[in-house]
Amino acid sequence: MKGLIIGLGVLLGIFLGLFPSIKNPKPLWWKVVVAVLLFSTIFLTFVPYVGSNFRTFKFVAQNITDFSGPLYFVPKSNEIVNSDGRTLLPIVSPQNPSIVDTLIIEKAEVPLEFKQSNRIIANVKYSRELDKFVYLNTVSINPLLVLPYVPQLGEQIRIMNFHVPCAWVSVVAYLFAMYFSICFLKNKRFEDDELAYSSAVLGTYFAILATVTGMIWAKINWGSFWNWDPRQTSIFVLLLIYFAYFVLRQSLDNHEIKARLSSVYSIVAFITVPFLVFVMPRLLEGNHPGSANSPNAGPILSTQGDTLNILQSLGFSLGFASLTALFFWFINLRIRIINLKNALRS
Repeated sequence: MKGLIIGLGVLLGIFLGLFPSIKNPKPLWWKVVVAVLLFSTIFLTFVPYVGSNFRTFKFVAQNITDFSGPLYFVPKSNEIVNSDGRTLLPIVSPQNPSIVDTLIIEKAEVPLEFKQSNRIIANVKYSRELDKFVYLNTVSINPLLVLPYVPQLGEQIRIMNFHVPCAWVSVVAYLFAMYFSICFLKNKRFEDDELAYSSAVLGTYFAILATVTGMIWAKINWGSFWNWDPRQTSIFVLLLIYFAYFVLRQSLDNHEIKARLSSVYSIVAFITVPFLVFVMPRLLEGNHPGSANSPNAGPILSTQGDTLNILQSLGFSLGFASLTALFFWFINLRIRIINLKNALRS
């Protein structure tokens, strides 16, 4: 289901980008749809709370000393008060009521919000000795939307809705740069060369956005913005390759030679893109989820059912759809600018 939802977002973005035509002005309804998709992505990124299920929380707590975080649960009606003044409260998983655990409250009184009908997100820690959760404070009561807690991501799971789609769009943009370069070499139309250049520029912008959002995530999780992780190194090399493409274009004055040489360079450069983006970071050991030493394939490719819930998958999918459509919108504007320039020259 997760892969289907994300795949539909990718296909929707490509369909919107190519419809009604990549060269014709986009109609008003098209712009409204893209704006709604982008707004929905922002809404599903920043509005929901993050809450962990029982199994994921225990997995993280077993590997991190004194770990505390948000736990998503429903209190049960029966309460057991220990003689030492603590309360042992049975709790169940909102997603699966058959999963029961125990929450320790360090006082005899149970918080008023802990009613059987309420869904709770609370900061808790995990006691390895007692194999029970220990209540710290309440975060939300009956949250409307809840994102899953993913190990290595936590609250930073929100940035995925922009970080990964930006990297994806950069690949699409570089692919179109190669396509327009092939068109130029075949038909010798300078419009194709300008479109190849525009696609490469947009691809680099999106690659920089992917790098910046990744650096923010790295600062929170790894302690510094830049760690020379294989994922960071590969996108750095990719940016250098396309910066060299721009330097090549700026160093040549003859329009025809510049277009021909840069088209060949663009085709060769794209051969490195799949390897640097998809292959190399997964072959080497690193801190980034999905590296060779990672326990799973990362939250996107992981086969674990609770890695991304439906809500997170939907926000993730809308990120792909909206940013992909935005890329095609920018290319469409560039095509119209080129047509206007040609009309003025005529």
